[in-house]
Amino acid sequence: MVLSNLIKYYHRYRRLDLFHTIYFRLKYALPHNVRFFIYPKSIIEINKQAQFIIEEGEFSVNKSWFDTRKRRYISELRIDKNAKFICKGDFMLFQGASIYVAPNAKLILHGGWSFLNTNSTLNCFDHIEIGKSCSISDNVSIQDSDNHVINGEKEKMSAPIIIKDHVWVGKNVTILKGVTIGEGAIVGAGAVVTKNVPSASIVVGNPAKVIRENITWE
Repeated sequence: MVLSNLIKYYHRYRRLDLFHTIYFRLKYALPHNVRFFIYPKSIIEINKQAQFIIEEGEFSVNKSWFDTRKRRYISELRIDKNAKFICKGDFMLFQGASIYVAPNAKLILHGGWSFLNTNSTLNCFDHIEIGKSCSISDNVSIQDSDNHVINGEKEKMSAPIIIKDHVWVGKNVTILKGVTIGEGAIVGAGAVVTKNVPSASIVVGNPAKVIRENITWE
């Protein structure tokens, strides 16, 4: 039993960027019930004045679906001055997925084994929340700001994004500022989400429109 556990831990930790995994765990005094794993080809930059909180579960950066797959991409986790990063449960950044939290912005990840898949990016300039058990596919862009002022209306430049529990976001989707995606919804591949998505619906297209309602998925 002891030997099998040692072998299991060896195979897990030999794949990690062990130095940075230990360094950040100690630096932020993460609780014993938290597993913060940093894999090779990861860039981690957390400002000294940022809040970096992982409450429980596993948070991984540049994880691979398959142990034998070579890491061709770089994942980034950048949390800027006075930003708040709060992870409440299991959340994975798979190969090449990246998160940026801008100064004074707040990102909340509710966990429940949610993930960003390969080459997806989440840029938080105001407020973004991702619910439990959300599957966010490859090459997805989530951004809550235009980053430019239109017609002098600076107050409209950014607006929160809320993705509720058990949402499936297909490949090559763009999710723009000020939208809420309801629980159990599916966003079809290539969609551009500019308005709220009802719960238990499927949306597709640019701009995304509802094509089915009262659906379930697993």
